[in-house]
Amino acid sequence: MMKCFCSLALALLSFPIWAAEEPFDRDNELFCSSINTYGVEKGLSLYKRKQVIFFRNDTAYVVAVSKSSELDPFWVAGELEHLPVDDQFAYDDHADKLIFSSVGKLYYSYWKDNGWTNHKRLKMEGVNLKVTHPFNDALSQPEKIQRIYHPTFAKGGDRLYFAAVSKGRTDLDLWYADRGPEDTWLAPHLLPVNTDANEEHPFVVGDSLLYFSSNRAENQRANLYYVDLTEEQPVARISVLSSPSSDEIGIVVVGDRAHLISDRCPTRPGQVCDDNIFKAQVVRREKKEAGISFKDIPETFPKDVASPYDVLPYVFRTMTEAEADSALARGEKLEHDRLMRLDSVAKAKADSVLWVALNSVDENKRAQMLTSNVAKTESKVIFYFDSDDDHLNDKYATDLDAIVQYIKSEPQTKFLIYGFTDERGTDKYNQNLSVRRAQSVFRALRDKGVPTSNLLFTGFGERGLVVKNAKTEDEHQKNRRVEIRKM
Repeated sequence: MMKCFCSLALALLSFPIWAAEEPFDRDNELFCSSINTYGVEKGLSLYKRKQVIFFRNDTAYVVAVSKSSELDPFWVAGELEHLPVDDQFAYDDHADKLIFSSVGKLYYSYWKDNGWTNHKRLKMEGVNLKVTHPFNDALSQPEKIQRIYHPTFAKGGDRLYFAAVSKGRTDLDLWYADRGPEDTWLAPHLLPVNTDANEEHPFVVGDSLLYFSSNRAENQRANLYYVDLTEEQPVARISVLSSPSSDEIGIVVVGDRAHLISDRCPTRPGQVCDDNIFKAQVVRREKKEAGISFKDIPETFPKDVASPYDVLPYVFRTMTEAEADSALARGEKLEHDRLMRLDSVAKAKADSVLWVALNSVDENKRAQMLTSNVAKTESKVIFYFDSDDDHLNDKYATDLDAIVQYIKSEPQTKFLIYGFTDERGTDKYNQNLSVRRAQSVFRALRDKGVPTSNLLFTGFGERGLVVKNAKTEDEHQKNRRVEIRKM
């Protein structure tokens, strides 16, 4: 059951609003996201392809930001389950690297072979390594850092911001460190905006706008503040996203949309509830070099590291009538099924689709055969194809009828159809063949009356092999398949 249904007007405060926050001063509203439940939401973080991850009851969920600023629910982030992530983490999309805090210490992990590697302790000069580079910031004293939390990246993964507790203190302060050689980080610097209160959950937009939470206000509430890092003397200003009567404990900005964690109550203004995710529109901020007074360390990390997610398959759907009419008016040639590629939000979902597909092959080995060509597991139905064939012939008719009834019984649910091939053939040919196989199932379900708005399809080529290095025809056929999964 959802715990919030309505919008909440922003509390505007009487101070000069910096340019990046001007849109909030024009009768804007902060809306409670529809993905909230009676559980507690926390730990907003950016993830692959501008997806957002949040935690609920220690389970991580992957969502994509839609055009309406809503967070579109998708998959449990099962790939993170073996990592002891405490809260907000930092994801570097240049190197497919994750940095997170666990019990006050920082760790890192790399994406490899369709999963995150076992985590290792992050090495940082002054904290757990000897300082080897020039370090003249006497106020920082990084050797006194005892516990670190809430890491987030800036400057394309070359700068790491975080909150930390130092020896002799009980409050959290904001720091940043630059990337060093290999998997090390240079000695961190204390930001000049800290107070005797807690400063935590930093998030940087465009390398020059820093958001963070702090309970420095008289009422001890953890309000949201922002800092223009290009100023010679950076000053922390309270954000109009904050409410004096509630806590704001984390923010993520994707393009021109912001999401934050707050305990404000959407149905009873002035009262608090469990921590919810709220959404708002922000102006897109141009990326520019931060102007903090200390000397920047030269870049040491290669920028040409390619992510495997640059070659994700496209997810397809049929055009709506309006989209088809618009395309025809522009003189575009339409394919037989009037297919089109999804927008960037749907592509962001493809990260999670790919992970689930490639990491569910063990499930196929336990599949129960319904006929000689169709099998099922607890979460999906599997069609098997002949070699180099993408046709769904009459022998599938009975099985299709049962699947059609199942899909029609859940009219609000979308189903993803994805195809695979065996290892024989070129990568390009197999990718196209896998899409054609998924398309055959898509068409067969459509022709039996399943609304196309309920169906998406894609292909993964020879990725996701159930039997690797297959030799017999029976082993190859376990790889030649189409799977239908409820989303």
